[in-house]
Amino acid sequence: MSLSDNADPKVASSTPHAAPAPQQGGARRRRALTWVLAALAIVVTVAAAGGLVWQISAVTSPRTGTLTAPEAYPPAEPAPVLAGSDADAPLPDLASVLPDLLADARLNGSLSASFADALTGEVLFEQEATTPLAPASSMKVVTAVAAFQHLGAEYRIPTKVVEGPTEDSVVLVAGGDPTLTVDGEGYYTAYGKGASLTELAELVLEARGGTAPTTVYLDTSVFTDSVSAAGVTAAELDTSTAPMAPIMVDGGRTDNTLKYSPHHADPALVAAQEFANLLGASTVEAGTAEAGAAELAVVHSAPMSALVDSFILTSDNLLSDAVALQTALVVEGEMTWAAMSTVHAATLEDLGVNTAGLVFHDGSGLSPDDRMTAEAFTQMLLGAAGSQASSVFESLPVAGYSGTLDDRFGDAEEGMGVVRGKTGTLTQPTGVISLTGTLTTADGRQLIFSLISNGHTTGTEAVEAAMDAVTAEVSQCGC
Repeated sequence: MSLSDNADPKVASSTPHAAPAPQQGGARRRRALTWVLAALAIVVTVAAAGGLVWQISAVTSPRTGTLTAPEAYPPAEPAPVLAGSDADAPLPDLASVLPDLLADARLNGSLSASFADALTGEVLFEQEATTPLAPASSMKVVTAVAAFQHLGAEYRIPTKVVEGPTEDSVVLVAGGDPTLTVDGEGYYTAYGKGASLTELAELVLEARGGTAPTTVYLDTSVFTDSVSAAGVTAAELDTSTAPMAPIMVDGGRTDNTLKYSPHHADPALVAAQEFANLLGASTVEAGTAEAGAAELAVVHSAPMSALVDSFILTSDNLLSDAVALQTALVVEGEMTWAAMSTVHAATLEDLGVNTAGLVFHDGSGLSPDDRMTAEAFTQMLLGAAGSQASSVFESLPVAGYSGTLDDRFGDAEEGMGVVRGKTGTLTQPTGVISLTGTLTTADGRQLIFSLISNGHTTGTEAVEAAMDAVTAEVSQCGC
């Protein structure tokens, strides 16, 4: 047995069956080993000396390239990422710094701002905080809070198949899940991996003793509203989101590798056809499951915590709307935009939010007719912190590191790793930018904030950079 087989050479040579090696060969091996050890010693000594010589020469003539000159040691202390808060840290005097920061010429539109202490809830600064403005994708935080509050982090959206009206038919009952995949790999795999239609088909065939049905009836009766929220255009249904349906594969995308892929005009029908092909059925028809029909199989979405991570981090309009409608279904008993609005308003009221002037047309913020205030966002997050919805804080992107903030704060590096927030941008109409979340000051005080700008004329990147600068400066505040 060789040493590469993990045998211990001492044990092997001491076994009763090991033959003694000739003395002459043993001497030669010992002399060879002596030469090897000596050579290694020389190499180590030379290497050590070389290292010393390099260090000395680098002090007098620093080198460039992959090596770092000794005067740069020790390395700079790494920037904090998600630094913990300190309950004993002093409250910052934001009134002494924020007026000048918010007077930035890049923020030349209507600006609603609110900053509050996360521990006590004390409002530290407000500017037009109760002015209702279009929030863009910061609205997704409202959807996340409502979903966590009413459904919980472990809730999963079901998709089931029941017996059809005839022996050679089954009914695919849509439950509201847009994250289904064909074979387990799809657009949402990275965050909220969808249930597999292949698995669902296999379960159905097993329940039917291996006999494929001829017809698949598609039951979409759970969703009884228009395919788009008020204010969302037909062009946006093809690119920024999909026509809403209670069952989809990859969120209705025609290309599941692209966030802004074109979408199927009838994503529910496409999903049913995919399922019928996997099942071996030849026909897909619209239908409704009979009351009390026996269940043949069911699959479930990823847990709500993963779905929220997905739509918050990537700002997925379709998924956030689907989650908002799912919450409406569970709470109000109907999957409609109106029921969703009712749930969102009631959820915020229960969390102590002033809901005057708030408008909820969708759960994504894609509708330009939605309205939120900076005060409402901070009050909501303060209420969520002490409720079942506190999981929302774990989903917020980290400045300079994750989600839609991964490429932000390049000119405001002080905020990297210590500001967390949901971004919001509407390109139609232009001039809608928001940032809502939390930050920790240099002293260790955790704050909750919201900034909403409408009607600015300085451009998206300029306003985003200004908001980055404001929150980064507050994070460094020892004021």
